[in-house]
Amino acid sequence: MRMRAYSIIILFAVMSLTAISSGQSNLGEMPWIDATEDSDGGSVAILSTSVNNHSSSSSSVSEAPILIEVYTATWCETCIPAEDALESETSELDVEIIKFHRHLFEIEDPFGNNNTEGRWLSRYGPASVAADENARTPPTVIVSGERMHIGSTPSASMTLAEEYRESLNLVTPPPISENSNLEITWDGQILDWTWTWEEEKSRCRTTCDSVTTDLTLLIRETSGDFPEGANGQGVYHNILRDAIPLEATGSKNIELPSAWDGDDLEFIFIVDWVEHPPETSLFQELPFENSLSVIVIVLLGAIIAPLIRKSDAGFNNPR
Repeated sequence: MRMRAYSIIILFAVMSLTAISSGQSNLGEMPWIDATEDSDGGSVAILSTSVNNHSSSSSSVSEAPILIEVYTATWCETCIPAEDALESETSELDVEIIKFHRHLFEIEDPFGNNNTEGRWLSRYGPASVAADENARTPPTVIVSGERMHIGSTPSASMTLAEEYRESLNLVTPPPISENSNLEITWDGQILDWTWTWEEEKSRCRTTCDSVTTDLTLLIRETSGDFPEGANGQGVYHNILRDAIPLEATGSKNIELPSAWDGDDLEFIFIVDWVEHPPETSLFQELPFENSLSVIVIVLLGAIIAPLIRKSDAGFNNPR
């Protein structure tokens, strides 16, 4: 009977600690979600250049503009107010805007391809599904690869522009040394590149043991005229036409997509980073995170100790 009582007490304590931990995660809810599921990470646009610029270029992390990725579609009417609000808040900032257009199972939007959808789904799909039950919801706006804004309905007491402004104000340098740099040489067919970098763990969003990076080449078209678009925009800007993962160093024959119209393709080199936390012990993984948790543990000990002493006394002194 005493063992059953102990079990009930322990179960109650664990439930209390779990409730405390769960309650903490809901405090201070923001008008966005983490863009990368189950990890702390983000993205920067390290270098951009016209595909017509057949030369060598280089850029460092210290020069990187804010990266904004938008999921959209030519038929998406609610995308227009979201993109207008975004434009109003970024017009005077140093930003690179990349617009992913729906492609998979899509019959109305001509701009995307399997590679562009692949980047979106692999990078942001899990977080989007967890929040919205749909991995490809237009409009979705990602700021710095860290904060995901789904839909065009603003949070309570905020306008959409204010929501984006607050998110943009939180942009901070990535946990990568400012001296890290990318060097490329492009002759119109062959791309050579070298991404040289060092981690800067003092800038980690949480306590981290290490940082890893991945390099991706995005091919963007400045604008495309598509009057058949059902949302009536007519001209679509910053269109992502292809996405090509790259190693840190290499040489590759790049097959450029055909420009929709004009001659306005650009290379945008993106660095995605992920923080890796230090290994933790089983005790550290338990939800003993605050003073209230400690109080529960102390009370648990105060309740159990007399019962154990009483039980031991009866066992050691048989009648």
